[in-house]
Amino acid sequence: MAIQIGTGSSSVGNANVDSDYNIQVVLPYTDAAGNNVGGGTAKAGAVTLFSENDNGAVTGTRSLVSPETDDDYRLRIAVDTVLDDETFNYTTQNTGKHNNQSTTMTYGYTTGGLQTNASSITTTTTGLSLSTYAMFPFFSSGVSTYIQFEGSFSAQPVANTIIDIGPFLRPTSNPYAPTDGAYFRLTSAGLMGVSNHNGTETTTSVFAFAYTNSSVYKFLIVVNNNSTEFWIDDTLHGRINTPSAQAQPFMSTSLPFSMRHVITGGAAGAVLQFTLRGYGISIGGTVLARSLGELGNGAFGSYQGLSGGTMGTIGTYTNSTNPTAAVPTNTTAAVGAAGLLNQAWETFSLAVNTDGILLSYQVPTGTVSVPGKRLKVTGVKLSAFVQTVLAGGPIVRTFALAFGHTAVSMATAEAATTKARRIVLLPELTQVITANQAVSTMISQPGGYVSSFSEPIYVNPGEFVAVIVKGIGTVGTSGTIVNHIQLVYSWE
Repeated sequence: MAIQIGTGSSSVGNANVDSDYNIQVVLPYTDAAGNNVGGGTAKAGAVTLFSENDNGAVTGTRSLVSPETDDDYRLRIAVDTVLDDETFNYTTQNTGKHNNQSTTMTYGYTTGGLQTNASSITTTTTGLSLSTYAMFPFFSSGVSTYIQFEGSFSAQPVANTIIDIGPFLRPTSNPYAPTDGAYFRLTSAGLMGVSNHNGTETTTSVFAFAYTNSSVYKFLIVVNNNSTEFWIDDTLHGRINTPSAQAQPFMSTSLPFSMRHVITGGAAGAVLQFTLRGYGISIGGTVLARSLGELGNGAFGSYQGLSGGTMGTIGTYTNSTNPTAAVPTNTTAAVGAAGLLNQAWETFSLAVNTDGILLSYQVPTGTVSVPGKRLKVTGVKLSAFVQTVLAGGPIVRTFALAFGHTAVSMATAEAATTKARRIVLLPELTQVITANQAVSTMISQPGGYVSSFSEPIYVNPGEFVAVIVKGIGTVGTSGTIVNHIQLVYSWE
């Protein structure tokens, strides 16, 4: 039997509805005496708070999660902590961050992304794989790890082709099959999610997702102890609950970001390529105090070239080889090559009261293919010893950090399109050289060997940073000083 409620009813004991026929209610609650009551504003109940993580448009089930409040009425919150971030907009591999393996199939590094199967082959038993050298942690205790990447497929799924992308371990030989981790997988059947526990795979069904060729989509894997979720463009397409016999979705507690593309079981049905535009790794559910500099060194590398730039170390310390000694100048980096650390072999004859460059480095200029990052300098380390006996002297040598100039020369002028050097003195690094100081003796630095800054110095993209020396006293006539110099820095 239906109960009819009239619009605008205000009779005692009757419910009221608005003009759109929505019933007007005040939620009931149980009072201290155990009575179920409701009605006036003084007796208002409450609504249980839920967040809708997914409306169930694909899975058919809404995902509702309630936040947690502690006994001191504080809502449990946390912010994401970024562990790595990379955009593939450069044309050569960053050998400092990524390990590439391949069997016949080739990579294509383009400004539009990292392309698999760049040579468009369909040959069986071919493939490639990529992984980061860095491995990213997976925590328990309510912490979630987020693995996001953006990319596009050049064609619809084809026979005998597998593409896996996500955090996973893989061998270094074809077919590079994942041995542990979680990942999106594309096969001839379509796209699905996979959770791999030490070689045992659990998969979702094939997603109800049809991509458009060459369109870029955002893919997200969310991992915690309870489940692994697979999202595409902010829509949940699959969830794998952690099997009851396992403590977590995979056995490893840290994994690299990886990708593989293989043709196996026969020739590919057609040419298929995947273009990886970029990826990001972060964790949520905890609060970590990390400076922007720590984040920069973690994502971009320490004492190595940036993506899109010159790969390898950005220091001058050749393996098992000593550099040739030279006289420093104030216009060129004559002593050693450019870098943020330098083994500068210096001929002891720089004119007194003249600046000499011992270390020089130009921060990479930002372009569409090279990230424009600021260099954050927090200190300078220096020590020196006599390599061949010094003639001449005595002399006191003072040091300074020069930065901000737009050309290597200390004489660069300040103008509308150029910048002159800025100078910070480094009194802790002052050296005292005695007359005819003997070989293999340390050069005295009364103030110490490290000059630290209470506030950092920033050097912008395209600008130079240098360590320079100036002597006051009697000029040297011969001999070699070996200076070991290193900047303490991070990227921001």
